[in-house]
Amino acid sequence: MSNNAIFDLLASAQGGSAINNIASRFGLSESQAQSAVQALLPALGAGVERESQGGGIGALLTQLRPETADRVLENEDALTDESTVSEGNNLLGELFGSRDVSRRVAADASARTGVDDSILRQLLPVVATMVVSRMAQADPNHEARPPQSGFGGLTGILGSLAGNSQQGGGLAGMLGALTQQDSGDGIADDILDMINRRGR
Repeated sequence: MSNNAIFDLLASAQGGSAINNIASRFGLSESQAQSAVQALLPALGAGVERESQGGGIGALLTQLRPETADRVLENEDALTDESTVSEGNNLLGELFGSRDVSRRVAADASARTGVDDSILRQLLPVVATMVVSRMAQADPNHEARPPQSGFGGLTGILGSLAGNSQQGGGLAGMLGALTQQDSGDGIADDILDMINRRGR
């Protein structure tokens, strides 16, 4: 699964209208919405990388309610729903460890896209929810796994997806692509360093 495939997975949500719906809901053009989502993915990938190194992917997935995951991937109303934003902010807390990091991510994305920083701050938890929803969708054990279960480690999850892992699909493929996200200007590495410093 390539880096572009992660964006394509998000764009295919809501009947293939996710980017158009984001544009409409956040007052952006379609090209601005596409650039904004693409600009946020490297930082989210850095957060996922940090979680995978600490064995916390399973715990991350259990923070997202299955009904929220289903709704945000199917219904454009969920893009601005309070539960989506609330759960997205909780996910960002797990991925980044600090609101300062979230603000830095939005500011960097704004500088690269020209999209207003305030809009990107609103969009970031929504995109985080969509990314983790796709990860949960790719993990067949997600709905059956209780919070803080023994599947908290990345090894356990990948073990349950051995077939998909060999083919580069499923959750294993998504994890590989997400942790290799890079905007080409070192932003992902900078954000990962910042996250790690906050975690010390």
